[in-house]
Amino acid sequence: MNKLIKSFSYAIEGMTFALTTQRNMRIHFSVAFLAMLLSLLFDLSKLEIVLVFFSIIMVVAAELFNTAVEAVVDLVTSDYHPLAKIAKDVAAAAVLLTAVHAVIVGFFVFFDKLFPLKLRDLEHSSEMTVYVAFIPLGIVTLLLVSWRAYVRSQKAMR
Repeated sequence: MNKLIKSFSYAIEGMTFALTTQRNMRIHFSVAFLAMLLSLLFDLSKLEIVLVFFSIIMVVAAELFNTAVEAVVDLVTSDYHPLAKIAKDVAAAAVLLTAVHAVIVGFFVFFDKLFPLKLRDLEHSSEMTVYVAFIPLGIVTLLLVSWRAYVRSQKAMR
């Protein structure tokens, strides 16, 4: 039983470290608090509540893994190394991916409740919300990734 209590204590220390040292973790917690508050205020279905909490857990877990990867990389080397950059960038990309997912879930769960006049009422299309959420997000993501790949390839050619 003592080992179990110690393992919880270590986990709490890890969360405390992340919250006190990582600005993005504090941002994630603030947004999560807001999402939980909205979940209490609106009449959400069980599925909507599960989706909101699952999204919160995914983002927080990804940020914890990102923090762990950064700490290990910093432990191994203080010099710039391309592989260290890749490790940190890929871990950060995982956080970004889960955060984008959480925003999409939040859009679908809360949009109709925050703005009772639904977009689909304006267009008489049940698919309008999907288009409004995914098309701009997809376009921006593709443009950003494409631009970064282009810039990287130009730097490699020099």
